[in-house]
Amino acid sequence: MTITDWNDKVLKRQGVNARSAAPKIVRSVGDAKRATLHDGTVVERVEMIWVDGYGLVKCAPYELHFIYQLPRHIPGWGLMCTCGSIAGVVGYNAYTKLASPTDTGMIIVCVRHTTLKNNEGIGRHADESTE
Repeated sequence: MTITDWNDKVLKRQGVNARSAAPKIVRSVGDAKRATLHDGTVVERVEMIWVDGYGLVKCAPYELHFIYQLPRHIPGWGLMCTCGSIAGVVGYNAYTKLASPTDTGMIIVCVRHTTLKNNEGIGRHADESTE
């Protein structure tokens, strides 16, 4: 199953009809601070992202990948991980094995990494990297 198919399946289970778009990422090896999307748009690692309905939410502190907001000119799910998975806001119970509690009790995580970490005990990104 491709990551786009996996993303769409997860979104559908949550009742979201939006299709995901896992943009191709071009990064320099060892650079976990910025990535270039397929259209040349550069996205950078940030500590927090504004999410409607939640306010300013902290991003999970991954070492190999980072969470970013998909630019508005690119169609698809709004929050992404540089591994290609969708990202989403979760509560404390979903990320206790990943990070310390945040002020709001919410954090933005790579959905694939968190799902596999909670279900299998090992978090894996879409590129099969673990952390």
